[in-house]
Amino acid sequence: MRYLAASALILIYLLLCWFCWRNFRQQQRQQQPAGQNPLAVSSAVNAGILIAYASQTGNAVRIARQTLQQLSEAGKKAELIALNQLTAEYLLHTQQLLIIASTYGEGEAPDNGNRFMARHLSPLGQNALSHLQVLLLGLGDSSYQHFCGFAHQLYHQLHQRGANFLTDVIEVDQLDESALRHWQYYLGQISGNSYFSDWSKPAYEEWRLVARECINPASPGAPAYHLQLQPLNGLLTADLALWQAGDIVEIGPRNSPDLPHREYSIATVPAEGSLDLLVRQVRAPNGELGLGSGWLTAQAELNSIIHLRVRTNPHFHSPPAQVPLILIGNGTGIAGLRSHLANPARATGKHWLFFGERTQFADDFFAADIQQWQKIGLLNRVDKVFSRDAQAGQLCYVQDLLPPKADLIREWVASGAAIYVCGSLQGMAQAVDEALLDILGSELLAQLADQQRYCRDVY
Repeated sequence: MRYLAASALILIYLLLCWFCWRNFRQQQRQQQPAGQNPLAVSSAVNAGILIAYASQTGNAVRIARQTLQQLSEAGKKAELIALNQLTAEYLLHTQQLLIIASTYGEGEAPDNGNRFMARHLSPLGQNALSHLQVLLLGLGDSSYQHFCGFAHQLYHQLHQRGANFLTDVIEVDQLDESALRHWQYYLGQISGNSYFSDWSKPAYEEWRLVARECINPASPGAPAYHLQLQPLNGLLTADLALWQAGDIVEIGPRNSPDLPHREYSIATVPAEGSLDLLVRQVRAPNGELGLGSGWLTAQAELNSIIHLRVRTNPHFHSPPAQVPLILIGNGTGIAGLRSHLANPARATGKHWLFFGERTQFADDFFAADIQQWQKIGLLNRVDKVFSRDAQAGQLCYVQDLLPPKADLIREWVASGAAIYVCGSLQGMAQAVDEALLDILGSELLAQLADQQRYCRDVY
């Protein structure tokens, strides 16, 4: 009888343990967003894209789910996971990482992301994540002192371990829809599918295409067009602050807001009387014109109506006039840099331009403006390089211009200069970042980014 009683007690105890374990797993599944399986490390490690979220009130989780849906619709395999569950094993084996991180209070991390840096990231070495490509979205409220503070902490910690960022932290102030559209734009770049549904439907404004010119007809590269637009409701004047230097324009191709938008850096400021763009004409392998560039450079007629909306880009706005500017860009990225030089608020500033393109004969964009700014002393230094003109052993690309000027760059930075980079994401942006790391060191470069003295608008 004793053995029977003991056996019964053991059986009851085992059943109780199983019951508690089952309830615990059910609670985990209920709290876990769709697509997340923190125990299936091997499957997520092999996934093409990993989406990690840190959410306090649920907004980051919602955007993470929308991100997963957009990538899935584009045929991309992706996994969803809470940031605290993003272990070193994930980081070491994942190729692409998307992070949606909220900040609450005075720069504090959400509960499901507050152990990630100390537990999983800190043990990794300086270049352990050189294989990792990262896109980071920060949610916050600019009325707080440390706006998107947690997202910026993540940026610096990952950057110090060699992670490669597609762009700077995309900051979202109180769920600002234009910033979320910017995030969607980069998702389109990652997935290779620019046909995506707009999460918001803000109204486009009507502008008139008043001028268009191919400015590199003899170039070995694709044609680049200088476009000028004016609002239908009147002329632009200096007191109409419709945009600032560094802002972006979103174009609705074929005048339809139902089609995905295209983003272009604005090359002018309102005081110049027109909204100017520099658009590279893109063609698919089958010869078909790109949706946005084809519409703007070939299909829309002069004086026709273009639907557009301006997206503020505060991370790339001009610093105060007393801050010297080192401007680095290639190709059509010169447009985003030109706007800072044209900014009347910087008429007495100190500027240094680095620019790279294919040929000096055909691709020296805005050369007349640059010469004039040099003549009046607005541009103190100009360094250009043209890859197709270079002889064997010569400097070829804009990033190659930086190391020979390392001492002078350090002097400018020591005197308070800010560094602004605009142009192609593939090739140029990462190569410039690596050159600046060698010249300035990771700690100083991170400090400059913290102070908004290292800013990038890359695509």
